[in-house]
Amino acid sequence: MRSVNKVILLGNATRDVELRYTGSGKAVSSIRLATNRKVGANEETQYHTVVCWEFLAETTSKFIKKGDPLYVEGRLQYRTYQDEEGKDRGIVEIVASDVQFLGRRGEPPTAPGDSASSDGVSPDEIPF
Repeated sequence: MRSVNKVILLGNATRDVELRYTGSGKAVSSIRLATNRKVGANEETQYHTVVCWEFLAETTSKFIKKGDPLYVEGRLQYRTYQDEEGKDRGIVEIVASDVQFLGRRGEPPTAPGDSASSDGVSPDEIPF
């Protein structure tokens, strides 16, 4: 039997993308994403760490800014690490296979062929 590990999130970046490189030179970026849902009269917010590798990492670091609405597709990854005190800690991340930029917060999404957005980047220039 086949199994599936797939996550789809629609949310907002909570800060600018962090780009770094591994010791072997591979690009890796980290996006903090907030998702919201209504629970009765209240709203519940969840925060997610999205990891992008290589070309997707470099691309997201150029175009995604704090507050940007995003569509993220990927898989769940569980890993452990040791903190400064030597204690084992666990973390859950989404390893992205696709990230789509949905437009700046407070602006309507720009359709292909429209004039460049306010930051001077045409939607046709964004490769995702």
